[in-house]
Amino acid sequence: MLVHVPPIDSGLGTCPQLENFKPVIAGGEIVMTGGESTSVRKAIETYQPLLGLHGHLHESKGFLKVGRTLCLNPGSEYSEGILRGVVVDLDDGVVKNFLLTQG
Repeated sequence: MLVHVPPIDSGLGTCPQLENFKPVIAGGEIVMTGGESTSVRKAIETYQPLLGLHGHLHESKGFLKVGRTLCLNPGSEYSEGILRGVVVDLDDGVVKNFLLTQG
């Protein structure tokens, strides 16, 4: 399942909370919020695809399982010229391994 936005409550879509296009600051720290989707989470839980590939928020590199589905966000840091990706090792309909890459 290739869906730009990650599932809600996954940590794969955490971003700064904005107000008037500026980050919200509380206690000297940037307040973070989720840019994730309830609909994507429901679809993954319902259909349990083998793999979920996401990339909506580049700061949220990571992975987790939602049921049997491995969800990945390789992230990227465009401002620093770092492009990230992921190599997935599939074998007979099973994710054997994955490797987060950068270049």
